[in-house]
Parts: sequence; C-alpha cells; structure tokens
Amino acid sequence: MRQRLVLILGNLICRSIEEARRIPYILDQDQVIEILVRNPAIYAELVREEQRHRTEYATARLTARLDASTELGQFEALDAFTVSFSSSGGSDADLDPALQRINHLTRTFAVYIGNMITILEKEFQIFMKKFRQSLQQAGMILRVLDLAPEDMVELEKKAEAYLTAGLLLQAFSFDRMLNSQVITNELVRLPSSGYSFNRRLIRRALKDSGLRSALVKFILRASYVSQGSWQDLFVSLVNLVDQEPESYGREALIEQIEQDGVFCCNLLRESFSSLRKWTSVERRAAIERRLEELRRAPGNV
Repeated sequence: MRQRLVLILGNLICRSIEEARRIPYILDQDQVIEILVRNPAIYAELVREEQRHRTEYATARLTARLDASTELGQFEALDAFTVSFSSSGGSDADLDPALQRINHLTRTFAVYIGNMITILEKEFQIFMKKFRQSLQQAGMILRVLDLAPEDMVELEKKAEAYLTAGLLLQAFSFDRMLNSQVITNELVRLPSSGYSFNRRLIRRALKDSGLRSALVKFILRASYVSQGSWQDLFVSLVNLVDQEPESYGREALIEQIEQDGVFCCNLLRESFSSLRKWTSVERRAAIERRLEELRRAPGNV
C-alpha cells in the first residue's frame, strides 16, 4: 500500500510540474509594439486572449503566457553574461547585465515553484477526499504512513527520468513537493535515518559523465537564483564530492566554482572587483577553505 501511495504522489508531482509552467506575463507597451511589427499573428492572438478572459488590458499592454520551464531551463541564459576574473581592468559594474538577468530568472523561478506547490496541494486535497471516503466505506482509519527507502524506488525513477533528460529543475523539484506539509501531515512521512531524495539524485548524476558538469553548473546557479532557498543542494554536492571523490574530484568542483563569478563572490563574500585582483591560485585556495568550512559545519553529514 505504501508503494502504491508513493506512485500516486509521483503522478501528482509530474502533473504539477507540467501544469505550473504557463505563467501569465504582462507585456509593456514597447514589447507589444515590437510583437505587432514582427509578428502580427501573435499580436492578434494575444488580443483575442485578452478579450476572451475579459482582463483589464486591451491593446497597449497584453498578457502573454510565459513558458517558465523553457525560460528557466538550466539557467543557460546566464551563459551570455559570463564575466571572467582573468580579464584585465573592470569593476563590479561588469556584473550588472548578469545580475539583471538573475533578478528576472529569480522572479520566474519563485512564481514557477509557487505555482507547482499550489497545484500539487490542490490536486492532493482532491485525492485525499476520495481516499478518505474509500477508507470509511471499508471501515478503515486513515493513519500517516512511515516510508522506508525501498518505498521510494519507483518515485526516484520518475525524478531520474527528468534528470537523464537534462531537466534538472524538474528533477530536484520532487524533494520540495514531497516535503510539503499537506503531504507529510496527512498521508506519509519520508524515510528518516539519513535518507535524502536530492542526495540520491546528485549521486546518480555525478556518476554520469554526460550530466556531471551540467549538474554542478545547475546547482551553483540554483543557489543564487533561488536566493539561497536551494542552497542545500550545494551542501549535499560538497559532501558527496568529499565522500565519493571517484565520481567527481574536489579540484574539478573548485574549477567550476571559480568560473561562476556570481557564485564565487557569494561563496567568498567578496566583491567581483576585489576577487579580480587575486590570482587564480589565491581564489582557488580561498574556495578550498570555504568548502572545508561547509563540510565541517554542524549538521552536515
């Protein structure tokens, strides 16, 4: 029964991931004019959609449906704003274009994850109503079930399907939704004794040479695009790299961290212009020290 319930949760999560992706986005007048000039057919469709929904917007400002899943992707939009520490001169202002893009992605990220959880909780409540009725008819009492790691196998496979497809955001969203209080208070409690859904996904990706680099890049960017709410992924990554270096070495991790200027500044708590004055050896030594501090922090295992 436990495994059956976990599979039902997995189906609800997958449905929520897909349904949450369409986010209403209000276009400014300049954007509307640009669409009108470049693609009148899309402009006409947007106007018809506004009229169908009887919204407050007409022709000067319109509502488009942003595909948040595509917009976020692996945060690859940030690749165009990579600023190297090795280039000469420059200042903190060099990061401004990247920071503006990060702010946009942060807003989209927050709405997407919020939509996902809202949809899941709504679907879950509908399911629980039917489930309670079935139990009552059978003369049974609903109790919160304690799950074991083996109960999670099929659910992990669903998340791994996203992982192998390169849809890391969706794969790592499973853990967030599984820990939703509406689920853990009413139906199941996730395995204890050190079980971590995300940790198992990270281990799986690190063993795949085709996913390794993309995984690390995603985790670094998710840490700041989420404004720290997904920072636990990085802590898990650091611990796994330390405990299982055969999959991905500490030096390779430090190299990728140094290549991400925004993450590097956050990690070392230094400005970009300041870090630019350091040698690569100095930056990497500082990153090494911070990783060691994270590894030794209370609660990290």
